[in-house]
Amino acid sequence: MKVGDLVLSVLPLDLTDEWPLPGLVIAVNRDYYGARQAFKIYQDIPRGCCIRPNMVDGIGPTKDGIRDRVLVHWPDAEWSYHDSKDIEVISESR
Repeated sequence: MKVGDLVLSVLPLDLTDEWPLPGLVIAVNRDYYGARQAFKIYQDIPRGCCIRPNMVDGIGPTKDGIRDRVLVHWPDAEWSYHDSKDIEVISESR
């Protein structure tokens, strides 16, 4: 995804619109959200028990990894930031 691409929101922006209108990517902030790895607890913890920081027994990959923050200009003159996983590129700029 780069500046100038047309995008559609995966999440509904307005419930009154039947067809979502495409927006224009204005800026992309690389590696803004997320992480590649996280401390994890792989042992079986019973429900209702407290989890302490010293119980960590491994490091593993996160679900979504590192994502970008994208500034989009929508047709109704609205500017908004979105997570890169919440929008879909429909046409790429050159």
